[in-house]
Formats: sequence, structure tokens, C-alpha cells
Amino acid sequence: MWPRRPPRAPSFEYLGRYRYFVTAVTRDRAQSFRNVDFVSQVAAQIPPFFEQRGFAVTAYCLMPDHVHLLLEGISDDADLREAFRVWKQLVGYAWKSRRHEPLWQTGYYDHVLRERDDTCAVVRYLLNNPVRAGLVQDAADYKWSGSSRYTFLELAEHAGTWTPW
Repeated sequence: MWPRRPPRAPSFEYLGRYRYFVTAVTRDRAQSFRNVDFVSQVAAQIPPFFEQRGFAVTAYCLMPDHVHLLLEGISDDADLREAFRVWKQLVGYAWKSRRHEPLWQTGYYDHVLRERDDTCAVVRYLLNNPVRAGLVQDAADYKWSGSSRYTFLELAEHAGTWTPW
């Protein structure tokens, strides 16, 4: 039996102009995103997929066994729950059609950033994930992270130093 789905905040609608830090994990922590063809396709479609649904992708990072996204609703009807449900379904279907096995654990983890929360700290954490995991020495060298809003240099300027914490 799979663990229960991570809870959503019961009194929050996940609609509109909010910032969300979202993490989805592969089933049994399988290293599914080490498949270069697959991870290339997923990385390329993240910005257009979420932009079509009213979100700017402030930053994203595809790790071997999980995905981090920092999304910002840019319209009043941007629906995180629906957008993320459809995205996981599409990516999971693409994986299953190749490998004949499920890609994702049930649910996902989210954190709704408040006004006072430091977006730059979240970007630093997200983009330094490959450095902390020992996949690269410098976050700029990691191929499977990026943004639909900023170049990597702009992210670096906004987020300050790339030195891991």
C-alpha cells in the first residue's frame, strides 16, 4: 500500500496570483530522470506547459528521482492543483508508454510562499540541489534546471551566491 497523499492546505484554493514551491517524487525514488532523452523532453516542455495554464516558471530543477518547480500564478484563474495534476499525468503517461511502469509517487509536496518569504532563497535552494547531491560542481553546469522568466545569469544575480549552504 502506498503512503497517503501529501495534504493540501484545506482552507486554501490554490487559485490565482501566488508563488508555489512544488516537489514531485518518482515512485520508490527510481532514478527515472537519468534517462537523457526523457529528461530532455520533460525539461523542454515545463515552461510552455505551465505558461499556457497561467504560471510563470520562476525556476525548475529535474533531479534523478524528483522534480522541483517554483511557479508563480500570473492570472487570477491560475489553478495549481489542476495544472500540476495534468502535468504529472502527461509526463507519467509518456514514461509509462516507454517503460511500462509508473513514474510518480502519489501526490506532491507544495509550499505556498507568503509575501515575506524570500523567493531568492527558494531559487538558491532549488538550483543548488544538483551541487548538494554531488552531480555538478557549479549549479550553472547542470543541464536540467532553468527558468521561463530569467536567464541563468539573471537568476544568479537575483539569488546572490551559488555557494551551497
